[in-house]
Amino acid sequence: MKLLVLGASGKCGIWVVRLAKERGHAVTAVVREESEYEAPEGVMVKKGQVTEAEFVKSILTDQKVIISCVGLRRAGASPTSRILSPPDIVQSVMGNVIDCMSEGSRLIWISAGGVGSSNKQSSWFVRRLIRLGSLGAAYKDLEAAERLVEQAEINSLAVRPVTLVKGAPRGNAGPTDRYGLFSTVRRSDVAQWMLDVADGSRSFEDKNVLLGTVS
Repeated sequence: MKLLVLGASGKCGIWVVRLAKERGHAVTAVVREESEYEAPEGVMVKKGQVTEAEFVKSILTDQKVIISCVGLRRAGASPTSRILSPPDIVQSVMGNVIDCMSEGSRLIWISAGGVGSSNKQSSWFVRRLIRLGSLGAAYKDLEAAERLVEQAEINSLAVRPVTLVKGAPRGNAGPTDRYGLFSTVRRSDVAQWMLDVADGSRSFEDKNVLLGTVS
């Protein structure tokens, strides 16, 4: 499978690229121009700004599967950490991708648990937390991005993970109906689940999913 990964140097993107390459897919990793990202052997790297329409147009040519791990970067994990990227980065990228996708392509992208309909599946504490500071700004961006994608007539899947944590994949990510204070899922398992859907080894037809750890 030919696969384009946006935000390949991020904490989720690194896992998508690594696992996709291990599966034998032809992977193109897209990172910022200033990134010192080192791709696995055999992975093509494209550097540029995914907020620029012309660059996105140049890299989407003949790409049938696009996985986006682009997110708003913050200085730390605290909800009040300062923002390091444009506050509307995800909606900007989604707009460019929508405009440049070829017919028959599929977009699978990382949103967040608590966005859209999954807000009702989140506990009171989670709903309160995601409104704070720069975390609230990130969610505002994702909400706008989801609305943009929903209005477009494209084949897409918004993956809304619960709280992301590190660790090697265990293969236990899956749709869940609740996002609580202690809900977590490994980034590597999110990447694995997305690839399963992308390459057809897992069937999933909905337009969005709250993704967590399942037994």
